[in-house]
Amino acid sequence: MPVLRKSAVAMLIATSCLVASMAIGSSKAQAAACEEAHDPSPASDEATGIVFHNETSYAARIFWIGFDGFLEEYGLVQPGESISYDTFIGHQWMVELYASEERTECLGPIIPRDRESCQARILWDDGIGIDAGYCDF
Repeated sequence: MPVLRKSAVAMLIATSCLVASMAIGSSKAQAAACEEAHDPSPASDEATGIVFHNETSYAARIFWIGFDGFLEEYGLVQPGESISYDTFIGHQWMVELYASEERTECLGPIIPRDRESCQARILWDDGIGIDAGYCDF
């Protein structure tokens, strides 16, 4: 049986830990209102950005639709806050708005179509909606 040097063992352990942490961090999200499977985000190498502005009095959870068509949770944006992400043209995003325990709304997909950052305003006026400047919605 071959003998491993201490440096090789240390590298093997570090690699195992990195792979395990990546697997934990990339688990699929369970959304309450948004369907779990969608058309996947297309492969793209044209970088852009997306900003979500929560202009409601409710929390909203942000999801990216992965290359497998399943939702991947990216963050929670509180009322009055904004959150931004680097993304690519054509990638699809969803917003789940928690209006109450009985009412959760799903908005999307929201798709950046330009190199200029997409500005998605989450609104609650006479109804729930998205004002998606530089985005398709």
